[in-house]
Amino acid sequence: MELEYKSGSPALLWKEGLQRVYLFFGSEDRLKHEAADALIKQVVSSDFADFDLEVMDVLSVGADAILASAAQVPFGSDYRMVVVRGLEQWRERGKSAEAERLAEGLARMGGSTCLVLIASAEEEDDKRKVAVTVKLDNAVKKLGAVVKFSALKGEGLSKWVSQRVREEGKQIEPDAVNLLLGSAGHELLTLEQEILKLVCWVGEHPTITAKDVGTVTASSPEDVVFKLIDSITRKETDNALQLLAEVHRYDPKPQAVAGKLLALLSRQYRMLWQAKFLDSKRIAPRDVRSLPPDIASELPSEGNIAQIAFRAGDLFQLARNYSWGDLTQVMEWLLLCDLANKGNVLEAVGVFGTDPLGNLQLLVLLLTGTTEHKGQRRTA
Repeated sequence: MELEYKSGSPALLWKEGLQRVYLFFGSEDRLKHEAADALIKQVVSSDFADFDLEVMDVLSVGADAILASAAQVPFGSDYRMVVVRGLEQWRERGKSAEAERLAEGLARMGGSTCLVLIASAEEEDDKRKVAVTVKLDNAVKKLGAVVKFSALKGEGLSKWVSQRVREEGKQIEPDAVNLLLGSAGHELLTLEQEILKLVCWVGEHPTITAKDVGTVTASSPEDVVFKLIDSITRKETDNALQLLAEVHRYDPKPQAVAGKLLALLSRQYRMLWQAKFLDSKRIAPRDVRSLPPDIASELPSEGNIAQIAFRAGDLFQLARNYSWGDLTQVMEWLLLCDLANKGNVLEAVGVFGTDPLGNLQLLVLLLTGTTEHKGQRRTA
């Protein structure tokens, strides 16, 4: 069967009886956590959770290990529950064989186990027709339920905020809800963190007001990203690392953050390259809008500094902190980080690894001149 999960209604998952296997997918990871926790409470006796509940991740186990765990009988609960995270990894062509093997083994799974497979959100997950692979999806539909977790919008999102605040023993004014959504965005994990901050802020007061939200909540995610870009190019290491952590709080998917950040950093450093070039030709920032034809022809047609001439003064000043060698090294590091995040780790270079979050942290240190890689120059 196929289900659409509704926030606050986990009983939908066992309305037709507890299913042998569930496959969670969609763009809202926070609701997947809510649903998984509800299933655990429904299925596993708290006294026997150490024996009858196992949580696994496909980064460290394959289909055979998952099926072996699911084949075990419960110790003290009516059912044994196995939760497996990271199923989105098996969408990749080179790893889909594990998903196919799991699909083949599901029919042999005992009736005293509840298996929950969770695929974390990726780009445009709400438009996805296949949760993991066609074969695994069909096997789950035959034996249990494929459950979609779509992003909350509009009134549904506002209700979720109000309900989450009530769970903390507080109330929140309608205007405060709107302001919170405008400042923190629509990602539930981010909103939850902001709600917890607001609950601490109001203390004994029963109601969260719009004034409280305006005082406590951070800037929009876009504002934080641009502040991060600015701190990196100004080589402000501590501030940049704090802002990077803030960006991940808004968007907890490292791969998505890495793609956006590397694109914006590449654009910023290309602008600095152009500013340094124009400065070397004795072009003043105020003249960027009307460059001599022979100099204008040396600049790219897309991503041209003339398109943001109002920032030319700042870019010229900032570019003077970089040598041509620095900028060359920066562009190389950006390329290597992007390749590593896409799985192309160059062992001969050995700068970045396979973890996008760790790669971004290292990149910040390299670009701000706090650390250096053996055989590479510092940027500062």
